[in-house]
Amino acid sequence: MIGCSCHAISDRVLREAAAAGLCHHEIVTTTRAGTNCGHCTETVAKIVSQSRGPCGDGRGCPGCSKRVPA
Repeated sequence: MIGCSCHAISDRVLREAAAAGLCHHEIVTTTRAGTNCGHCTETVAKIVSQSRGPCGDGRGCPGCSKRVPA
């Protein structure tokens, strides 16, 4: 299934990136998913959440406003 149609990124690629430990910001930077029309932004967030749990798991993405203070 296509996760990001603008950049032809499959949901498999997004899931593999999340399983490899990349945070939302890193997945977007690496795959460009969500950087054009934004329609897949929720899909990327859902895949990351399913892989590791919701934002605030302690790791946080660089520059994320939801980052949990250390």
